[in-house]
Amino acid sequence: MNGIPEAIGAYAIAAALLTMLPGPDTAIVLVTAINAGRAAAVRAALGIGVGLLMWGTAAGLGLAAMLRASAEVYTVFKFACAAYLLWLGFTSLRAALRRRRNGAAAHDEVDVKRRLRLPWGFRQALLTAMLNPKLGVFFVAFLPQFIPPGTSAFGMTMLFSAIQATEAIIWFLVIGSLAGMARSWLSRPRVRRAMAGVTGTIFVFFAARVATE
Repeated sequence: MNGIPEAIGAYAIAAALLTMLPGPDTAIVLVTAINAGRAAAVRAALGIGVGLLMWGTAAGLGLAAMLRASAEVYTVFKFACAAYLLWLGFTSLRAALRRRRNGAAAHDEVDVKRRLRLPWGFRQALLTAMLNPKLGVFFVAFLPQFIPPGTSAFGMTMLFSAIQATEAIIWFLVIGSLAGMARSWLSRPRVRRAMAGVTGTIFVFFAARVATE
């Protein structure tokens, strides 16, 4: 048991700092909160947390090591992630450039209500987390450095994953709540189109960075 509390504390601090760095997960939570409110943002935060747990399980079982061991597998997965982020960016930019027609606001309200009933935020956030090759490399190259000698690698990996998922859920709940509180202002037509353009550009930037790194 020696060294385990220290390892947990050190990993919790490192994972918290990593979680707070802006990335595609932050962008998807903000977009979800602005488009569908705090309820959907909560589901998005949970989706990110579940995605981290799935990456932790894959790393514990040795599946994520394939990303590090095989350049071909990593390249294919990397471009799949870039394509998904590019699709998110294209969708946001299309919404920003689309001219509003009569009755569009009413349609938006119906669309928002439908999204609140469906696991829309959770699904998109989960895909964003799972289609992130950096998370695979993180769980393979970074996490093992915190595992104390003589302990179960799988058990510690799952424990660390649970810690990081909990921190991520809390952090993104805060972000989603703040964005949801400002939604009445952010939902104004001009502001919403501007935000869609900004978030679309951000997703395209992340797609380009993932594809070229």
